[in-house]
Amino acid sequence: MISYISLLYHVFAGDRKNEQAGRRVGNLVEFMQSIQMMQEEYELLSSGLLDWMQNKKVVFMDRNFDGTVEDIENKIDEMTSYKIGEKIEKGKEKEELEALLNTINMKLRSNDRSAYVPPEELSVANVNNSWNDLAHEELERDEWLKDQLARQTQLGNLKKKFGNLADAMEDWIHEKEEYLATVDPILSLEDAEMQLRRLDAFADELSASEEKMQRIAKLADDVMELDDFQKVNVKARVDNLMSSWQGLDGKKNTKREDLLEKLDLERRKEALRLKFADLAKDYERWAKEVVSELDGRDFGTTLSAVEAFQEKLDKSDTDINEASNAKRAQLKHVWQELQDLGVSDNRHTILTDQDIENLSNLVGEKQKDRRDDYEVELQRQREMEDKRKEFARLAEEFVNTHLPTRLARLTSELGSVESDPESLIDMINEEYAEGSPEQIKLKVLNDVANEMSGMGIVENRHTKHTMPSLQKEAAKFADALRDYLEDINDEKELKAEFDLLARTLNQWIEATQPTLRKEFDNTLDGVRALIKEWNVFKSRDSANHEIDLSNIQRLYEKISSLLIKNNRPPFIPPVDCTHLNSIFSDFLVAEKEAEDLIFAELARQEEIDTLLKGFNAQCKELENLLSSVETYLSTQERAESLNDARLNSSMFVVNNKKIDGNHHRLEQLLKLRETITQKDYHTPQYVILRSDEISQRWAALEDLKAKKGQHLKATLEEEKSKEQFFLKYSDITRDFTQWVREAIQNIEDYYFGNNLEAMISYEREMGFRTQLDLSKCEEFLQEIKGVQDVLESHGVSVSEPNKYTDFNPATMQNFVDQLNSALENRQMAYEGALSQERDNDARRVDWAEKAKEFVEFLENNKQQLGAIKSLEELQKLHINAKGKQLLSELKGDLHRLNHDGIFGNKHTPYTLSECENRNKKWEEYVQDRIESFEEDMDLEKREAALKVELERIERLGELQSEFDASRYLMEIWIEQVEDFHSDPINVHSVLEIEQLSHNYDQIASQFPSFETVHNRLLSISTETGTEITSLTAKFTKCRENSDKMYSTLGLEEERQKKIEGWKKQFAVQGEDFLKKLSESKHLASLATSPDLQENVNKLSSIVGSIESGKESLEQLRLINTSLDDEMVWDTGATFNFREIESEYNQTLESIKLQLKQAEKELLLKDNTGLTPEQLAEYRDIFGHFDKTRSNFLEKMGFFGALSAIGEEVDEATAGAIFSRVDSDKDGKISFKEFTQYIVELNADRDSEDQLVESFKLVAGDKDFVTENDLRTVIEGSKVDYLVKNMPVVGETDGHALYDYKAWVAQQYRS
Repeated sequence: MISYISLLYHVFAGDRKNEQAGRRVGNLVEFMQSIQMMQEEYELLSSGLLDWMQNKKVVFMDRNFDGTVEDIENKIDEMTSYKIGEKIEKGKEKEELEALLNTINMKLRSNDRSAYVPPEELSVANVNNSWNDLAHEELERDEWLKDQLARQTQLGNLKKKFGNLADAMEDWIHEKEEYLATVDPILSLEDAEMQLRRLDAFADELSASEEKMQRIAKLADDVMELDDFQKVNVKARVDNLMSSWQGLDGKKNTKREDLLEKLDLERRKEALRLKFADLAKDYERWAKEVVSELDGRDFGTTLSAVEAFQEKLDKSDTDINEASNAKRAQLKHVWQELQDLGVSDNRHTILTDQDIENLSNLVGEKQKDRRDDYEVELQRQREMEDKRKEFARLAEEFVNTHLPTRLARLTSELGSVESDPESLIDMINEEYAEGSPEQIKLKVLNDVANEMSGMGIVENRHTKHTMPSLQKEAAKFADALRDYLEDINDEKELKAEFDLLARTLNQWIEATQPTLRKEFDNTLDGVRALIKEWNVFKSRDSANHEIDLSNIQRLYEKISSLLIKNNRPPFIPPVDCTHLNSIFSDFLVAEKEAEDLIFAELARQEEIDTLLKGFNAQCKELENLLSSVETYLSTQERAESLNDARLNSSMFVVNNKKIDGNHHRLEQLLKLRETITQKDYHTPQYVILRSDEISQRWAALEDLKAKKGQHLKATLEEEKSKEQFFLKYSDITRDFTQWVREAIQNIEDYYFGNNLEAMISYEREMGFRTQLDLSKCEEFLQEIKGVQDVLESHGVSVSEPNKYTDFNPATMQNFVDQLNSALENRQMAYEGALSQERDNDARRVDWAEKAKEFVEFLENNKQQLGAIKSLEELQKLHINAKGKQLLSELKGDLHRLNHDGIFGNKHTPYTLSECENRNKKWEEYVQDRIESFEEDMDLEKREAALKVELERIERLGELQSEFDASRYLMEIWIEQVEDFHSDPINVHSVLEIEQLSHNYDQIASQFPSFETVHNRLLSISTETGTEITSLTAKFTKCRENSDKMYSTLGLEEERQKKIEGWKKQFAVQGEDFLKKLSESKHLASLATSPDLQENVNKLSSIVGSIESGKESLEQLRLINTSLDDEMVWDTGATFNFREIESEYNQTLESIKLQLKQAEKELLLKDNTGLTPEQLAEYRDIFGHFDKTRSNFLEKMGFFGALSAIGEEVDEATAGAIFSRVDSDKDGKISFKEFTQYIVELNADRDSEDQLVESFKLVAGDKDFVTENDLRTVIEGSKVDYLVKNMPVVGETDGHALYDYKAWVAQQYRS
């Protein structure tokens, strides 16, 4: 500050008053010059400050920048530099400006001058308003910069992302355009497929890149939304990118069409190659199969089968030729297509058109060989068929001609011409010759069978007969002849029995018939004796011979039946049955006539006797007769036989006739009684009673006759029944014995079949037959037993022989035993035959197994050929001795089987000849295989090499596809990770940075898996030669960026923790600071004591306390600045620094104002003479230098205050003044002491009048003054100042006249 110029008076030589007046004017001029200088300085400073603020406002209001973060950051740096530099400097200037104005006015007031009022536009208020406006603009600028920084940071990140993605996309598009524009050479189907797979992979990339393009477009939209500067460029770039990207699809389609055309061509070539290879392989396989089939010689095992095979053979040859021609035509067509397409190679086959021609020729040769072999086999089968027919003819002739003819000859022929059984038996035995003719024929048949076996014939469809069955037929023939001989023997015995019975009956009739007519002696006793004799004859002789006649008839019928059965001559008995029946009928007629004569004679004699004897005699006779008849009729006679029964019946008839014949005697007796009673016999009652008794007894005879007749009839019937049962028993037992013989004959037919199945089947049939035989036997036995039971029920024992049969239970049991024995023997024979057949079949099975083993051995060897890898192994397989051994065993076993009469073998389709043929074909097949082995091995090697190559190519294609997919996936992942790396870390808390770190950990955790993917890609790259350097570089850079990201995240976490600490510190200290301000306001509100000094002291203390908090405010400012530096504008508190600062300033100003008012009141009370405005100015100066806010000034503060009020003194003078002003000697100056000093200081100032007087002295007591007047007593520069500033009132002699009074008045009143 410019100190007030002390108005010192210097005593100069000359006029002391003028000098003093000049000095006083000079001082005033000097003072005014200094004031003017200060005013000019103020105006200069204020205008400069205002200009600067205006310029700054323009700068702050300027929202233009180059659109980069760097520019915004530079502007923020500039703003920061401004705040810590220029603003502070300008703030000081503003404070100095205010201090300068205060100083000017302080000096003016101290010299009773009017206060300096700067131009309005330069006023402090205007400066302050401009300063506040600037602060507002500064705040707006800060906010704008913050917004722009965030926006530009975001924009920068967006641009960076957009640039990176766009660069990557442009590079990718460029790379793909080059790829799509490249015409790749297609040399194979694999090349085409690989290129298409590559194109498919590109299509997948292109499809996947759509999302990337969308991201780029979205980023472009975001950039253009935030940045108008690059909007056109970004739009143009993204449009170009989109156009290029969209163009890829068309180029892709064009390339695909080209590749598809090439693929179609290659596929066509490959399809033709494959088709030819398949057709050739199929033809080769077909040819080999056909050759193998043609090698087979299974023309059939019978002539009909072989002949039928002719059609199959023709059809087979036709089919083979047609198939060969069709296949060859296809092959030729495909071969020609390959030639037309210029295909000269075929990796799928080594076969050529010439090879197919050779195979075709081979098939033709094999067809000819087979047809030749067929002709041979046909001839062999014809020879075998002839042999079969020969055997069948001989067998059929033997069975159907020889044996039946021989049997007919020995039975029917001989039996039909020779009636004598005994002679016939001798003739048959002589001609039969013990079966020698049969044995001769069997030997012939056996020789033919051996020939058949030697020819390999195992079956004969022309006949069912085999040697065993023929032998069985011969045995059956012998059995039939034996049965016939037995029938002839039975015939002989029956004829002998017939002859005996017929002769005996004939002789008896001839001898008896003449004796039937009796001579009567004409006496009653004689007639009666004759009747008695007659009754005996009738019941015995006549009845027995009647039975004989019946037996003769039965024998005749039986003999006739037997003769008819055996085709024997009819039986011509010596005594004809008809004759016997005729003479016996005549005999019976004669017998009846004789009997009638006897009984007529008896009636005549009895009538005579009646007439002769009288009544008594007649009564006596009748009584005797009744007694005799009653006794007879009451007697039950036993009948031991039919003859006895017949005799008893005859006796009954005789007695009945006797009774009937004597009935007239009863009538006579009754007539006599009537006569006697009429003649008045003196005892008529006797006659009546005796006659009545006789009549009653006679009447009772009817009942006795009926009973007797019934008994006799029953007895006769019983005896007849017994006789019938005897006859039935005889017939049944004879039939039973005959059936047993025939059954045994059939049972002893041990032909059980000619094979095991037939024999096994026969077991059921045999069981059925056995059951039938046993059932039949049981039926016979039951029937015999029934007859036996009936006979025994009649008291007849069948154990004893009878006249009809010698058969008895013992005989029956013997036959049953024979039957059971025959059945057991047949069972044993069957079991033996079955066992033998099973043994034979086992031998057949064994042979079949060996044949199968041999065939399987050959087949296995054929199968092993496919696995053989060297010619040595093939030769080793070829010389295997097992096949030869098996074939040798088959030959030996078959010879032994045939030797033992075992022919045919259903267990195998193979014959020895077929096995030998198969062995021959095997040898030929092996030889063919040996010849083609090297060619096949070469083919296999080439095919294997081709397969390996194809697999390698296919694997390369798969690896390339895998590589492309994995690489693209990895590039996408790297891009995503790098996006994360490139994204700014925009977090506002520790929690957010921790979450961001966690999120990044999850991303970074995929590095190992992608390391594996990368290693796999390296492996594939090594194998395929695919370039991977750029991907490896990207992956390596991504890893490095990951390490940097971890470092950045760590630093950011530390930063966030530091910021969080600042926020907490700001919140705590800010809250404490505001609390203290609130307390200060509260204390200030209590400064209302009547003691004004106490109020001033309290308020001064409060002001000091508040001002002492300036350091805390500065600490908050530093914290806020630190947060601002970190671009953290949200402190997290409910207040910000500007609010705190504003609250601080408002509180301080308010309490200061209250203090000024209190001081003003105190000064008024103390009457210091200072105006309130002066008091306020001095309070401001005092407060400014009261650095400790203690309401006291230390020395240095006091020295500054002196300078501020215009007292420019040296340090010593200032010290002296301090000591003088410090009235209480406490080493510090109070405000009161300071104001007292100013009052004292102001008391020593020039007044307006004093200055007018001084000018007047200089002007020579004139009302105006000239320049010369002034120069005489005042320095030239000061005079220059005066003439320049003083108003001119006139002019004299060319010299201006200056109105000093107006000028002085102006200095005090302006």
